[in-house]
Amino acid sequence: MIDDLKIIRKKYGEKMYHFCRESFPILLEEPGKLSKLLIDNFHESHSLYNDIEVDGKLGDFKNYIYSLVDVENNNALVENKTPEELMAEAGYNLFECYSEEDIQSYKKYYAQGEALCTFNGGRLKSCRVFFAVKKNVDDIKREDFKNPTRQDEYGTSVISIQFEKDGTNTLSIKNRYNHKVKNPDATFSNNLDNIIPGLTNSFEKYKGIIQKYKNNRFEISNYVRANDGKFYRYNYEINNVYYCPDNIIIDNFEVKKYDKSRYLIIDYFIIDMFKNNRSISMYDNAHFTDGFCDLIKEITKIDVENTPNGKKITILGSNNEYLEILVDKDGKMISLKMDYIYSIGDGFLRCNESLQELYIPKLITVGYAFLRCNESLQELYTPNLETVDDYFLSCNNSLKNLNLPNLKEIGDNFLFYNKSLQELSLPNLIAVGDSFLYHNNYLQKLIVPILTTVGNGFLLSNFSLQKLRAPKLTIVGDGFLQDNAVLEDLSLPNLTLVGNCFLYWNEFLRELSLPKLTTVGYAFLRCNEFLQELYAPNLETVSDLFLISNKKLRYKILSEIEEKNKSNGRGGR
Repeated sequence: MIDDLKIIRKKYGEKMYHFCRESFPILLEEPGKLSKLLIDNFHESHSLYNDIEVDGKLGDFKNYIYSLVDVENNNALVENKTPEELMAEAGYNLFECYSEEDIQSYKKYYAQGEALCTFNGGRLKSCRVFFAVKKNVDDIKREDFKNPTRQDEYGTSVISIQFEKDGTNTLSIKNRYNHKVKNPDATFSNNLDNIIPGLTNSFEKYKGIIQKYKNNRFEISNYVRANDGKFYRYNYEINNVYYCPDNIIIDNFEVKKYDKSRYLIIDYFIIDMFKNNRSISMYDNAHFTDGFCDLIKEITKIDVENTPNGKKITILGSNNEYLEILVDKDGKMISLKMDYIYSIGDGFLRCNESLQELYIPKLITVGYAFLRCNESLQELYTPNLETVDDYFLSCNNSLKNLNLPNLKEIGDNFLFYNKSLQELSLPNLIAVGDSFLYHNNYLQKLIVPILTTVGNGFLLSNFSLQKLRAPKLTIVGDGFLQDNAVLEDLSLPNLTLVGNCFLYWNEFLRELSLPKLTTVGYAFLRCNEFLQELYAPNLETVSDLFLISNKKLRYKILSEIEEKNKSNGRGGR
């Protein structure tokens, strides 16, 4: 006799066992039915119950399981209208693409950086492709949606409806925002009837597209339904490729399982442990590369051992390179230690979201987009780092303390949108690019003793910085400390030239000494009403809105400039 609950406990864990015992007593009366329903629809995972519970979908899950056996009530509403007619009722014009030119004609609707992979070419070989465009699409503006969501009016104003040509007709409804929002390839939960009732049946009747695995309106965050009809938990989705626990990659909904005796998939990397082919590679290197793959040119040894919370992977190279990687039970990288690594190329772990600790004691230079999307890093140890390229640790929201004692040059968007950093030490910093610490909220003090040049947006929208000492700084770009309202102590004794919006909206400075300043841009200290003393004896050139909200001080400084110009024979301003 089949014991469903024992099977469920083994494959899906203790919590799912208890939930099923309480929720499906009728289904448990027929041996083998409930366990088969779960196995046929969900890849085995002991985290499934927790994921459903966290997502608030336990009720939906229960209804979904019951819908699988209620054949009569599961039939779709029969409609005698074509898909084009139904979509017109929903406010769309529907078109099928029969050529690459047809597909490319819809690219005009997508903003820069939001275009579908479909436009890269070749999609018609594997899919039937439809585009649906709202009749009032020209009236729906991207800028009207400040906080985009997958189902908002703009996101669904242009959708691509695609069916796999592999016999399953697996459906994907792709959102106009593309990957600017979460799971854009499952818009309307990949259910045509969520657009307008009867659409699924209409596609079957008039287009001959019968989906082998219909969605039934059930969806869980960070799960994808593959063309085998099962839901799979995934760690990363990149260009419609899903990287899952248990050595599984799902490419355009096709499930690919990697031999665990040879391969290990962590994050979105494939580690080949075969003696004659040891390597770290990417499944999809046609669309982007990652500097993590190139850390060790010749791998000599790979060891893998189980830990209470996952795995520890040790990788050795022929030049003494050493990697120690800790991954959690889902195969997500959480700690990385690297030795004898001196240089890192572009895109290092650019899509990683889970790394918490990183130790690279000998690192000197790093390329573009270093950990660009990581939001979890709490500790970084790299004492010999000297130069970093653009987007270094962009969008990290967990790092609170950072000491880079030898860092000299920084590209654009350094710690862009880091909102947690409280302490930063950069004693040897010489030059920084644009958007340095843009939108950092908590940094209160910054001392950069040999910094000479900064680009635009230096600490723009920092709301906490009270003290800045930069004794050698000579040139700053636009937006220098713009929107900082609490700065009280500012020392820039060698500053000679500033761009637009210098200290725009600062309200706390009472005295400011800029003895070498000669030229200022637009809106210098605009909206500062409290500055009482400005010492700028060499100031020669100002632009519009100079001290516009501080009329008394403005008149005084402009008068001094005018007198100085007259005495120099320049005939006034």
